[in-house]
Amino acid sequence: MQAVLEKCPSTIIAERRLDDAAIGIIDYQWQESFIYQDRLDSIHYRLLPFSLDLRGSLSGGSAHHLGHVSLFPAGSTLKVFVDDPGHHHARTLKCSFSQHWIEKLLGQSFDVGEVEVDKYLGVKNGNARACLHRISLELLEPGFASDALIESLLQTAVIEIIRDGGGQRTAGFGAMPEARMGRLSPAQLNRILAMVEARQGDIPTAAALAGELGMSVSHFRRRFRATTGQSVLEFISVSTVEHAKSLLANSHLSMKEITYRLGFTSPSSFSVAFKRMVGCSPSQFRTQARA
Repeated sequence: MQAVLEKCPSTIIAERRLDDAAIGIIDYQWQESFIYQDRLDSIHYRLLPFSLDLRGSLSGGSAHHLGHVSLFPAGSTLKVFVDDPGHHHARTLKCSFSQHWIEKLLGQSFDVGEVEVDKYLGVKNGNARACLHRISLELLEPGFASDALIESLLQTAVIEIIRDGGGQRTAGFGAMPEARMGRLSPAQLNRILAMVEARQGDIPTAAALAGELGMSVSHFRRRFRATTGQSVLEFISVSTVEHAKSLLANSHLSMKEITYRLGFTSPSSFSVAFKRMVGCSPSQFRTQARA
């Protein structure tokens, strides 16, 4: 996971090495603008905090909001701008891969010169984000055939991001619309992600999410699982826990306020659900996150 980082110390939380690829969950800390450079192509998916307004420019280009997901081409230089001096931190899933790995995947070289590099900053592709989130969970709690699962999820995420950026437009890409494969389109999944993340109080039901897309509940459930590899309930549970972690670590809201925002009926029900998913109580997590 070697990379050049100026003014941004990092700590590796978990790491996995595959053939010609490496996956890691990394904590970064910074107090001012910093520069990031890596010799390999890499995807970065911010896990925490849930909301973070970061801007960056890639290889001297214009500044863009970095969002949750970005792809940095090998050898490019990212400058991250900090407008408000002070202590900042983020936990990120980093997936780096060699030129051989991506050429084997695509059947051709990944030539950044053919596309607009800026399109890979702040990628809003729900399919890619779902794959990366699943990778982070597998990295922390590996199961059967873990390496194979991570590799396949990473392959899907890379292809989705390259498609989203408009690159590598060959006959092999875009030949089969998502609907014909029984999957949600990136636009549809993005609408669902936005609806889940924007909630205040009530947790959206599968029926409400299906209605947003004009689908029956059963049809939506099938397409959602085919797209993300998770049930609707599993996805909402994971999203809720990640939102809870961010609020606990980065806000001064009381447990009662956090409980309401996340749609739980009481602090005790929130505490039980959180401990089942994370392994510790919300108050313990908040103490550890601020230590």
